[in-house]
Amino acid sequence: MLVLLKPLVSSLLLLISFTSVATAKEIPITQEVEISIPLGKFAVVEFPFKIESKNITSFLTDKAVNKNEMEDSDVENSIIDKPIAPIGENGNEASKAKPTVKPKPKSQYISITQNINSFTFFARKVGVLKMVVWGYDHPILLTIKVEKNDGTSLYQFVLPHSDSKEVVITEQGSHEKVINEIMVNLFNQTVPKGYKSNSNDENFESNGFSLRLNRQVVGKKYLGEEWIFTNNSKEQAIIHEESFYQKGIYGVSLETDSVKPTESVRIFIVRNASEKGQ
Repeated sequence: MLVLLKPLVSSLLLLISFTSVATAKEIPITQEVEISIPLGKFAVVEFPFKIESKNITSFLTDKAVNKNEMEDSDVENSIIDKPIAPIGENGNEASKAKPTVKPKPKSQYISITQNINSFTFFARKVGVLKMVVWGYDHPILLTIKVEKNDGTSLYQFVLPHSDSKEVVITEQGSHEKVINEIMVNLFNQTVPKGYKSNSNDENFESNGFSLRLNRQVVGKKYLGEEWIFTNNSKEQAIIHEESFYQKGIYGVSLETDSVKPTESVRIFIVRNASEKGQ
């Protein structure tokens, strides 16, 4: 059984404090948004809320856009209703009609992976994709342009009314109440009022497990973090909550303390914002 020991994790938290932060392009939440992503590279679009549902239209290549014609990128094989066979003189069917099969496209132009609050895109062809995202107060119509020599790899939607006054309101009350509120927001993939959401490129790997910082919510005095723990071993792993405590950390919460091989769980940490140089 793999046991996560305190010395190992304490060293981890010190190491990841010095890793680089991914630069994100922030965009306000509006009903219609147009963004550009690079061709042949991964691009992430992150929202400050849990994605409830989505509707994705077919992909339009650059040629199709010019011709105003649609090209499907993710059509599956589908069987259309069997056509009526001609009737022979004896009243029997003249021949057995075969079902018509709609073939798959030769290639898929863009792949999309959905996380709790984000999408990861990988485009193989220049073109345009339109999608509607639900989970906020209103649906968001997102137009994604795949550019050959341009585009941003990380977009981050920000709440339109986030300001310092709301941060102060969020951080009022008892210390325990503030920690609990931040934990609830981390678990629900939402952002506390007035807080800023960050996507950081911080990870650590050891024999048997890996830890990756999925996102941060940053306030004036408090900083919330969501870590993804993955058990890469062939044995069940046990996580000790107290192993993550060090100077500046106010609270730690685990989705579960027992992780089966190849499975992942989330770990939530609330700390003093000044302890990581925010």
